[in-house]
Amino acid sequence: MAIPRTRAIGVGAFVIGGLLLFSLGLFLIGDRRMFFSKTFEVRSEFARISGLQTGAKVRVAGLDAGEVKEIHVPAGPRAKFVIVMRVRDDVRPIVRADSVASIQNDGLVGNKFVQIEAGTEAAAVVPDGGTIKGAEPFDFADLLQRMSTTIDTVNETIVTVRGEVDTALASISDTAASAQDLVTDVGQDVRAIATAGRKAADDVNVIVANLRDGRGTIGKLLTDDALFRQAREIADQAQKAVANVREASENAKAAIADFRGAGGPMKGVTGDLTQTLGYARDAMQNLAESTEALKHNFLFRGFFNRRGYFDLSDISSQQYRGGILESAGRVPLRIWLQTSVLFARDATGKEILTEAGRARLDAAMATFVRYPRTSPLVIEGYAQEATGDQRFVTSRARASLVRDHIVARFGVDPAVVAVMPMGAEAAGSPSGDTWDGVAVALFVDKSAFAPSKGVAQGLIDRD
Repeated sequence: MAIPRTRAIGVGAFVIGGLLLFSLGLFLIGDRRMFFSKTFEVRSEFARISGLQTGAKVRVAGLDAGEVKEIHVPAGPRAKFVIVMRVRDDVRPIVRADSVASIQNDGLVGNKFVQIEAGTEAAAVVPDGGTIKGAEPFDFADLLQRMSTTIDTVNETIVTVRGEVDTALASISDTAASAQDLVTDVGQDVRAIATAGRKAADDVNVIVANLRDGRGTIGKLLTDDALFRQAREIADQAQKAVANVREASENAKAAIADFRGAGGPMKGVTGDLTQTLGYARDAMQNLAESTEALKHNFLFRGFFNRRGYFDLSDISSQQYRGGILESAGRVPLRIWLQTSVLFARDATGKEILTEAGRARLDAAMATFVRYPRTSPLVIEGYAQEATGDQRFVTSRARASLVRDHIVARFGVDPAVVAVMPMGAEAAGSPSGDTWDGVAVALFVDKSAFAPSKGVAQGLIDRD
């Protein structure tokens, strides 16, 4: 039996519509599960997951960027849940090693999702399959439990305070009664004290009258001229004794001045000591000049260059760029550091080395302490100012700040540490052909490497 044409068309349209709806649903599900996007995995650990389910959303800095792929149950009570998340590859630059993952609610009672906060520029990008720190979730039920506990504590405090207030009021009432009794008792004592005071005043008047009449020892002292003359003679004798002491002090000062004077013995001892120090200073200067001459002598120049004893201040930036320090078989190990990581400006606008910058330099120098201390260490300064003179001044100032910190912090011999103002050109820098900041370069003899040059250089370039 033949199917009518209209019915066949309807059935075909229905089938095609169903296929289209199925394809659309498949596409939406695949897009939701990120089957068509490039992703990377990141892990985090939590002591409890508060109802988080596989397939829950993952947001990076508020952006829907992935989903929870797996939840690994811990092997024991002390272990933690491991959350494996699939995240879009385009947000990888903001997921750093110091990023923090937290389990949050979508609203007050909504679904659970994982929020990943953006990291800082100083931290490294999390690799595929890397682990970031997890912040333990805070449930709304916990908040209600804490509120209930707080309300119970407040009620207990109110009951306790009410009892203490009643006790305090009773104590105040008792104190008022005691104060009234005390006032009554003290009134009699006050009247007795007033009577005694009037009697003492009468006695003072009698004593003053006796003194005026010359009665008693003090009265005689005030009225008898003979006692006054004796006291005057005693004062004159005391002044003569003080004058004798002053004369003896002046004689002692004169003797000390003669001892320390131009013709005294002290002057001779001081002159001999000064002359001896002068001879020692001249001998040290002659020794330094002789050593410097040996450094430039063609017979010993190679030895001193291998030992790192040479005058780095004589090397110009053109010679340095030409590889003069690499000519003796040295390999340069270089670490690049940006201005934003090391420096900040003070109130006057001058660049200073920050605490974070000092810590970054210490971490960089930890890579170099394994090599010989006589290896030349060059602090390359870079700046991107408007003019050449400004670039020279700024790059030299930055390199000098870094050099002073390294010499003071690690006790490096200043003779093997150089400052090299390089301007803006930095061939081979992480940003291309220019750089803004500094580069710490250590020139190590090839014989100091345990691995091959390629392995050692790769480690530094990767840092």
